[in-house]
Amino acid sequence: MKKIDSVISLLHSLSKSEKKHITLHVLSGNENKDYLIIYDLIINQKIYDTQSIKMEFTKSKPTGSFEIAVHYLYDKILNSLLMLRKKKDIVYDLFQIISKVRMLYERSLFHECFELLSEAIEMARKYQYYEILIIALRLELEYLFRLNFPDISEQELYHRHYELGDAIKNIRNITEQSSLHDTLKYRLIYKGSIRTDKQKREMNDLMVSEFYIAASTESKNNFEIKKNHQLFQSSYLMGVGDFNSALETLKELNRVFENNPEHWANPPIYYMSVLEGILSSLRFYGNYEEMGYYVEKLKILAESSSVEFKVNTLCLVFQYELFPWLDKGDYEKCKEIIEEYDERLFSKESWLNPIRLSELILYTSIVHIGMKEFSKAKKRLNSLLFDRFMDYLPIKKIIRLMRLIVYYELGDFDLIRFETRSIKRGMTNKKEPHYRTEHMLLWFLNNENLPVFNKDKDDLWKKISNQLTEWQDNRYERQILYLFDFTAWIEAKIFKKPLSTIMEKNFEEKMKNNTQH
Repeated sequence: MKKIDSVISLLHSLSKSEKKHITLHVLSGNENKDYLIIYDLIINQKIYDTQSIKMEFTKSKPTGSFEIAVHYLYDKILNSLLMLRKKKDIVYDLFQIISKVRMLYERSLFHECFELLSEAIEMARKYQYYEILIIALRLELEYLFRLNFPDISEQELYHRHYELGDAIKNIRNITEQSSLHDTLKYRLIYKGSIRTDKQKREMNDLMVSEFYIAASTESKNNFEIKKNHQLFQSSYLMGVGDFNSALETLKELNRVFENNPEHWANPPIYYMSVLEGILSSLRFYGNYEEMGYYVEKLKILAESSSVEFKVNTLCLVFQYELFPWLDKGDYEKCKEIIEEYDERLFSKESWLNPIRLSELILYTSIVHIGMKEFSKAKKRLNSLLFDRFMDYLPIKKIIRLMRLIVYYELGDFDLIRFETRSIKRGMTNKKEPHYRTEHMLLWFLNNENLPVFNKDKDDLWKKISNQLTEWQDNRYERQILYLFDFTAWIEAKIFKKPLSTIMEKNFEEKMKNNTQH
């Protein structure tokens, strides 16, 4: 990625308060600086095309260096964002203390140096940041060695080495546990649910190894180990189809966080991600009744935090109040919920981070499509900048495909063909993952007028649905269907029925299957 692309993505990701901080404390009083031109073009004039920015910069500063200005602006933004993390991020504060310790030692201020080191060691131990604890303990031992161990007994020296070894053990256990969890998740994504005897043996080996780490004596009071253990267990239980036990494990993870508020971070993004994970699992398996309890926890979390965190958390609350109705195709009720959040959320979209904003636009656009408000959906989807922060997220593909659906509903078939060629070029890049559902939708959108669609609708749907049913059982494929059921839309178009009717039918079938299991 070119540096200018990184600058565009970085500036686009800034919250309202971050932009204000950069404007007041970094850019003010520097009117003649070249990098300010680039900042103005992106933020105020909203130019996002690389070549256009370069052309406008050259017009304003014919003798200026565009590359140097871009690099300087990039560094300015990063340094400014680091300043904002002060007193909010324990990791940032600890590294700042260690930097001060090194400076004090170099200036022979040994008393002050060891005082700050003790502070860093206590903080790292309290919050269980073992990587930083190792650095601080190693630094302390190195300085004591250089000064010939002043005012320290052999027993105290032994204890410091014991602490260092204990921290290294904890890091080793966390690393091994994370490796097992990564392997489990990878297999579940790319190999599907655990069905064959061979798969069971492979997964059981992972489970036994992970359980041994979690049960080891030195790991019993380790928050990271406890957290990773619950995540591993829930993933494993979902893989074997024991959804009730998986949910109980996620609830236990919630209790682990509630009992350790010092590990929530400021703002409490880690705890919010746990609640989001629980809600996502509840929705995935159709357990809508229990979602309200965790939505209320999100509301409480939002009230005790900064404005931007509050708005982003409120966006999550909105989604999970919307999903029970969105999943069953009740778009009238969805519209009512959107109107309820108009003043609290939609009037404050500028505070949302890019990913939350993308989700908000996607789900409101789906409601517009369900209500046959295709022009509104088009305007909503086109308001989203396709930035590179979304490159690795399934939502980017979903939004592009949703735009094609809107073009189809509006009869813009030339745009469909143009966008399809662009998407297929991306599919030829083996590094970019793609879904079979994508191929099916693109085929349908570009061939709907062929004679095959004028034949028996039931025969056509039977051929298509056999493939779609197989893909729905594919864990990797379900990532895209979880965001929007394209199969329901295709079925609605073939039989010329409202999308809401097909969604309601599929929802009832899903709930019936969940009850049987």
